[in-house]
Amino acid sequence: MYRARKVLKESVQYFKRPDIYGLEFIEATFVTHRFARHVHDYYALGVIETGVQTFYARGEQHITPSGGVFLLNPGEPHDGEAAITSGFTYRTFYPTTEMLQKLAEEITGKPQPLPFFSPLIVQDNALTQALLQLHACLKSPGSTLEGEEKLLEVFDLLLTRYADRRVQAQPRGQERQAVRLIRDYLQSCYDQNPSLAELARLVSFSPYYLARVFQAEVGLPPHAYLESVRVRQAQRLLSEGQAISQVAQAVGFADQSHFHHRFKRLIGLTPRQYAQQRKILQ
Repeated sequence: MYRARKVLKESVQYFKRPDIYGLEFIEATFVTHRFARHVHDYYALGVIETGVQTFYARGEQHITPSGGVFLLNPGEPHDGEAAITSGFTYRTFYPTTEMLQKLAEEITGKPQPLPFFSPLIVQDNALTQALLQLHACLKSPGSTLEGEEKLLEVFDLLLTRYADRRVQAQPRGQERQAVRLIRDYLQSCYDQNPSLAELARLVSFSPYYLARVFQAEVGLPPHAYLESVRVRQAQRLLSEGQAISQVAQAVGFADQSHFHHRFKRLIGLTPRQYAQQRKILQ
């Protein structure tokens, strides 16, 4: 057994995003709990945030260190427990077979068999960071658009690097025209909260492919571009003397807290500070 100092308390938090493929995910800490040998009819894809985890699968014992990612396919018998006395914390996603097959088809633009991951454990810093960012994004009340983009980023990495049949995106043509249409839509409908799937339907692309070509053409993912448009419109309305609460709602932010955070991140001032400085200048 490994040794460590800090002893964690056991806890489990369950989350579900009905608006993003119905994805279920957890954040959990285990110290003494041992999972009995079992199987899932869905995937279990997780990252160890702290501590060390161990599990038995495919006839041998495996150890997932802090920062490591484990990939369990549907129907694979496994157990699980802490490999150190202080336990481990992990963030795990449970995509269904239907969801992962659909994503593989969206990436390639053609029918795909059910993805199978041969490696049970991978050390991939880009994937680890993408999983942690996705988890943080999905458990906060942010936009569906941003959550979908981060989810597609994660599964693009998984499917192109670790699936037995590596998937590759196929160019479709008309990318620039499609991106221009989406930019025009976001500029005129900035007060709406479209999903990536809704945007993709406007140009007959898959959500994955739209996110990919939009980023390549514009230099920002769709959610960040929409955020920039909203903040630009907010500056205009604040300069006209409108109330902060009215501005937040008018440009499409879910609440004032979100508006405050996003505005300051892009402008360097809070909405109140910006409005006050505009009054002085006028």
